[in-house]
Amino acid sequence: MLETKLRHLILSMLGIILLGTTGYVVIEHVGWFDAFYMTAITLATVGFEEVWKMSDLGHLWTIIVMFSGIGLFFIIAGHIAQQAVDLKRYRRFRMAKRIKKLNNHFILCGYGRMGQSIAKELQNAGKSFVVIEKDVAKIAALLQNDIVLIEGDATQDEVLLDAGIEKATTLIGVLKDDQDNLFLTLSARSLKSDLFILTRATVPESIPKMTRAGADSVINPYEAAGTKLARQAMAPGVVDFIELIMNRGNLDLVLETIKIEANSQAEGKSIIDLEVRKNHNIIITAVEQSTGEANFNPDPNYKLNAQDKLIALGSKENLNGFEKLCEALL
Repeated sequence: MLETKLRHLILSMLGIILLGTTGYVVIEHVGWFDAFYMTAITLATVGFEEVWKMSDLGHLWTIIVMFSGIGLFFIIAGHIAQQAVDLKRYRRFRMAKRIKKLNNHFILCGYGRMGQSIAKELQNAGKSFVVIEKDVAKIAALLQNDIVLIEGDATQDEVLLDAGIEKATTLIGVLKDDQDNLFLTLSARSLKSDLFILTRATVPESIPKMTRAGADSVINPYEAAGTKLARQAMAPGVVDFIELIMNRGNLDLVLETIKIEANSQAEGKSIIDLEVRKNHNIIITAVEQSTGEANFNPDPNYKLNAQDKLIALGSKENLNGFEKLCEALL
């Protein structure tokens, strides 16, 4: 629905058209259609010849109609531009309020085909996230889907700060070019040292550069797709099972990474001490130690240390309950 002032301006323009047409009929004694046509080409300033030989009074009336219409046109154009600016400001204000409420969220940089797939997965998993995008067409799609959005260049520090990078846990970089993803990694790492940064590299040569820039994990989508196809061919049942878990499906079964935080109830205790199966009904499939060493099917007597990462399998509710034990006590 048009804003009241804009409706009044448009009605005023229609009034000028009606008044101009009536003026020509009265002054020049011509038909209504010719009078309307003359009013239209005068307001449009297209420069066509006069429809009839006009009197001096008719020329004066044309000047009045022309300047009145052009002046009102610029007023309408300025009002529409102001409305667009105000709408953008309101949208930014509304998004800023939503971002301010977020904590331990994801930041997704880029909303291309891969970015859209990632956003869908995050939504399905119930994760809080912010998308940074500068393409106008993609922004329209994000607004239509009511996704929290920051309009701007993800490689700029101020844009990352607006996205709440100081409170985020993970940043995913899927910008169009490797160069942009590299610069994004440098900027994000300089703003938050403990941020988990996952980025995409389209050429293998970019992977070591991004790692040196501070990326925790770099994925080449072509290699990843090839690896998945090969595993699907060699062990289709295993891959299908993992896909079923990761895609949730209708199973109340989730595979999650849980980090042991310092000063948590789980720190210093063994898996058997925590009675993981009895109290939480989950399975610890692997432990990644802070040194990077991975321990699959860990010994029940293994004592958990701060910064250890557990790969756990179970229902979402049970995993959430166990994750609270792994969080730092206030």
